[in-house]
Amino acid sequence: MKTRSYPILNELYNLFIKNNVKIIKEDLFYFLSPKSLAYWIMSDGVSNQYGLTFCTDAFTIKEVIILINILKIRFDLNCSLHYSNKCPRIYIKAKSMAKLRFIIKPYLIPFSKYKLEKGKQSIL
Repeated sequence: MKTRSYPILNELYNLFIKNNVKIIKEDLFYFLSPKSLAYWIMSDGVSNQYGLTFCTDAFTIKEVIILINILKIRFDLNCSLHYSNKCPRIYIKAKSMAKLRFIIKPYLIPFSKYKLEKGKQSIL
């Protein structure tokens, strides 16, 4: 039996892992696509009354601010920093929910659509 190895996976690993810990770098700007944003929401997004929260508890404040800046610059989303149990989280404000729905609609699986439907009419 043989095992395949893909060098690109090592590059991605080195981009997001340091000393066996997940990290966020500014380079993520080039990798965060509408599809990866949809996957992120499906795995770590939490529906709020009007907006959406990303559970970024494992990251530092600096890393969460990098993520907020990427979301603002790359997707023009209105985000803010919130805390839950002293952990920094990203909140996507209600003003940006229609834009967010439009960006990720093609990639969202039916089971996860509820995360974007609260507080507004569903367009999914």
